[in-house]
Amino acid sequence: MSDIELTEITGLREFMGLTAVRVKPEQRRFTRNAFITYLQTRHPAVTTYAIHRKGQPVGFVMLIHAENPTQWIIDRLTIDRGHQGQGVGHAVADQLIDMVHDFENSEMVIARYRPENDAARSLFNKLGFKEREEMFRGRHVSLLEFEFEDEEDEEAEDEDANSDDQDSDDELEASESDADERTD
Repeated sequence: MSDIELTEITGLREFMGLTAVRVKPEQRRFTRNAFITYLQTRHPAVTTYAIHRKGQPVGFVMLIHAENPTQWIIDRLTIDRGHQGQGVGHAVADQLIDMVHDFENSEMVIARYRPENDAARSLFNKLGFKEREEMFRGRHVSLLEFEFEDEEDEEAEDEDANSDDQDSDDELEASESDADERTD
C-alpha cells in the first residue's frame, strides 16, 4: 500500500495531533492513553511513528530497540477505526519489518500484543511471525527472525554463479568447435 507514510514523532505537538485517532469500542481495552504513550516514547530506545494515509493521520506505532541489540519490538500499532480492515496495519508492519531488516546487525522483530487481541494475532501471523507461549508484561510475544546470509555464503554464491557462467561459456565453445569439425 503505497499511500501509507510513517513519520517519526519528535514532539508533544505532533503527538497530540494523533489524539483524534479513535479505535472501535471493543478495541479500547487494547490501547493506552495518548499522553501516557507519549511519555513512554521519550525513552531513548523508543521511536514512535505517526501513520499517515494520503496525508491524513490515521494511527501510530512504536518501534522499540530491545535490550538485546539485534532485536526490535513493534508495539502499540493503533489504526483509526475508519481505516481498519483496509490493509493499513499490514502495510505499516511490513514497512517496519523492512526498516529493521536494513538496520545493521538486526536479527529479529518481536511483535507484542494483548493475549485477547485476535486482530493483532491474525495480522502478525499473516506476516510470518511465530507466536510463543511466553508473555512479556501481559502481552503475547510473536517473533519474526531474519536469516541473513553472511559474507562467506554470498561469496560462495557469487563463485557458483561465475562457475555456471564459465561452464556455459565452455559448453558454447565446445559446441562451436564440434560444429567447426563437422563442416571441415
